[in-house]
Order: sequence, then C-alpha cells, then structure tokens
Amino acid sequence: MIVVPAMDLMGGRCVQLVGGDPRTRQAMRGSPVSIARRWEKMGATRLHVIDLDAALGSGSNEKAAADIIASVEMSVQVGGGVRDEGKTGRLIDAGATEIIVGTRAVKDVEWLGALARKYRSKIIVAVDARGGEISIEGWTAGSGRDLYDYVRAIDTLPTYGLLYTNIDVEGRLKGVDLAPVRQLALTTGKRLFVAGGVTTERDIASLARCGAYGAVLGMSIYKGMIDLRSALRRCGK
Repeated sequence: MIVVPAMDLMGGRCVQLVGGDPRTRQAMRGSPVSIARRWEKMGATRLHVIDLDAALGSGSNEKAAADIIASVEMSVQVGGGVRDEGKTGRLIDAGATEIIVGTRAVKDVEWLGALARKYRSKIIVAVDARGGEISIEGWTAGSGRDLYDYVRAIDTLPTYGLLYTNIDVEGRLKGVDLAPVRQLALTTGKRLFVAGGVTTERDIASLARCGAYGAVLGMSIYKGMIDLRSALRRCGK
C-alpha cells in the first residue's frame, strides 16, 4: 500500500470539494507549488493532481500542473479533462509520470486502447462511481456503464492501473465504503488506487487489506484528520 497526497485545482488554486460539487469549494492556504513542496518535504514520493476546471469544461489548469511537476522531484500523476492524445502528450512532455483519463475512456474504449498501447504503463483509468454506475463529465452525468462490467472489459489493456473514487463518500470525512473496493480488487489485476472517504490511518490499513495498491488522500490531510508524515512512515510512499 502506498499513500498519495492529492491536489485538486480550480482557477489556479488548490481546492477541496464535497462530493465533487463546485458549490462546496474550499480554497486551501498557499499556492499549489508550495503545497506540493510541503507534501514532498514530509516524505511523499508521489502526488495526485486533478484539473477540476478542465474536467468540468470550464477552463484549464494545465500550466499550473506543469509548474507543480517542475517544482518537485516526486512522481506526479495528472488528470482532469484529458480527452485527447494532444493533451496527454503535452502532460507527459511536461514530466507527468502517469496520465489519468476518465470521461472519454469510459465513452470510447477503442480510443483508450489506442492511447494505452501508445503510452504503455503511463495511463491510469478513472472509474468514478455513484453506486454501481460510472460517472463522467466531472461527475455531472451518469455514463450508463456498470462499474464492474467496464473494469472487466478494459482489464487486458496495458494501463498502469485504475483510480476508483467513491463519489458518495468523497470529501465527507466519514470513512470509506470497503465493499466496492473488495469487489474491484477481485475484478481487476491492475494496480488499484482508491479515493473518497479516506479519513483515518485505520481506513488506509483497511484498504490495504482489501487489496488496494494506493490510498489517495485529500480532505483528510488538509483538515488534519490524517498526519501525512505518519501515514507515509506507516504505510509507504
């Protein structure tokens, strides 16, 4: 199990949302670069960056993501609104170690397959779900695709792994729902990153027992519910 601090970007700022709802936006103190450096100083070797404006189709924080990548030595996985090969290539050229794709990957498995074959082991597929249905378009729409059926359908593609976010518990600091994580771990042979509801170090340990590869931490470290330095020391980087 590895622990990965997360950074969500809106308007060039690091923010946190509850359930993905922009109306609940809370801006975090400090610039994205200063926050990334803080997590790295605590011992993080991987960072998770999501461009929420791009995911929602309302703007872009691509330059901010590139600035973060240039400012740290740790690996940085970047996602949010990545729906074409051009943006994928630009982010990789900027130094992103993995690219997270969601909406188009869910809508167009053939496109995902071509992307995965071109950028082998650099693509993480986001399966963000409410209940058993994958959500798309920055969590504003349902895809009509069953979470587990989709994961089975793409499991042979040469991707780096999956990112599962449980939207129902995201940002609420009330703990994780372990049942879908267990089921996903049984469904896929890929590395499984899990986000949403991770509130305590006990939650991280529970995810590890369920077969998750990585725990993505957002609100819990910004609000002080989890001490990132302690979690990294106990669980991994």
